[in-house]
Amino acid sequence: MNKKLFVFIGKSRFVMHELHYVLCKRSLEYLKASEDSLNRGLYDVSGLLAQISAELSIKSTILFLGYSFPETHEIRKLLSILSSLTLRDEIQNFVKSRRGELILLENARTRGQYLSYGLDREDAEVCLNIAKEIISLMKKIWGNKWCSD
Repeated sequence: MNKKLFVFIGKSRFVMHELHYVLCKRSLEYLKASEDSLNRGLYDVSGLLAQISAELSIKSTILFLGYSFPETHEIRKLLSILSSLTLRDEIQNFVKSRRGELILLENARTRGQYLSYGLDREDAEVCLNIAKEIISLMKKIWGNKWCSD
């Protein structure tokens, strides 16, 4: 008998071995949407989508490694958890060297949705670029099993 491990997110049920792939693909879709929004001058939207992209790429990687992720949107916290699982020094150095950019990316979700001062073009570009760097780091962990070419 083939047993499947399920994970529940809200009311949705996913087969554990499929969820990491689904979240990985979504992270790339959000990244593309962030790029498109930036090109259209929608800076708040671009920053928010870059944050979601980075978050999902990290969460998918934690799942890929066989662990569950916490219910948080904090990129640095997720990277800290990931560094306890793999590439400790590389991830910690990345977080230290990109602290300001990571804080901006984390705050993009709130600024882009709720605050009167949103993101300008420069902020959105920083968010998009740091999300791309995070995804590159995640690709390194996945190796040839990454969800895209």
